[in-house]
Amino acid sequence: VVLVVLFVLMPASVASAHDPIILTAEQTTPARGPLLVDGTISFALYGSLEGPTDTRGFRVQFQQDDPMYLSILIPDLAPENALEDGLLPTLEVLDPMGEVSTYEPTERVTFAEPYSGTNYVRLLEYEGVALGGIYEITIKGLAASRFTVSVGKIEQFGTAVEDIDNRDLGVAGVMDWYASEDVMDTDVVTPAETSTAPASDNSGVVLLVVLVSLGVVAVVGARVLKARKSLSADPE
Repeated sequence: VVLVVLFVLMPASVASAHDPIILTAEQTTPARGPLLVDGTISFALYGSLEGPTDTRGFRVQFQQDDPMYLSILIPDLAPENALEDGLLPTLEVLDPMGEVSTYEPTERVTFAEPYSGTNYVRLLEYEGVALGGIYEITIKGLAASRFTVSVGKIEQFGTAVEDIDNRDLGVAGVMDWYASEDVMDTDVVTPAETSTAPASDNSGVVLLVVLVSLGVVAVVGARVLKARKSLSADPE
C-alpha cells in the first residue's frame, strides 16, 4: 500500500517515464499480445515466463527512420538475479521486412527505483533506426523468470494501446508483478535442492514431551504440598 501511495505522490514527469503494461499468460505470441501504435513512446512491459519453454509477445509500430530503443530488465530478486547468463530472458525481434534478430544479455547493471522501492538488473540495451511498419517481439528464456521490456524514450503517459484488456492495472499491476512468487517454481534445480533431504517435522512429538513433563511436575508438586500440610496438622 505504501509503495502504491509513493507512486501516486511522485511528480508527473517521473511517473510517466515508463507507461506500464502487464503481459498475461495468454499473450504467448506477438499476435496475441498488445500492439503499441507508436514505438517512440516510452512503455515498460512486465511479464513472467513460467518455465523453460514459455514465451510472451507483443507488437510495436514505427514510422520509417523513427529512433528505436529496446531494453530488457529483470527484478534484482531471487531467482532471477541468481540465474546463469544462458538462462536469462532474451528478445527475438521480427522486423517488417521479415528478418529475425535475437538480442541476448550483454551486461548486468543493477539499479534502484527510489520512488517504488524496487530494484532491477538491466541485461541489454539496443538503439537503432526503425523501418516503417510493425515489429513483432517475443520474449524467451530457459528458466522461469520475471522480466521487463522497455520500448521508446518519449515520456508520454496514457498513449493508446491496441489489443489489450488490462490497461487499467497500471502501478498496482506492476507492484503485484514485482511481489509475485509464482515464478519460484522453476525447473532449474540448485545443488542445495538435490543434496538436502527434507527435514522431518518433530514439533508435535516435542510438544507432547513438554506437556507430559509439566504434568508430572504438577502431580509431584501437589503430593509434596499435601504431605507438608499433613505433617503440620499432626499434634506434637
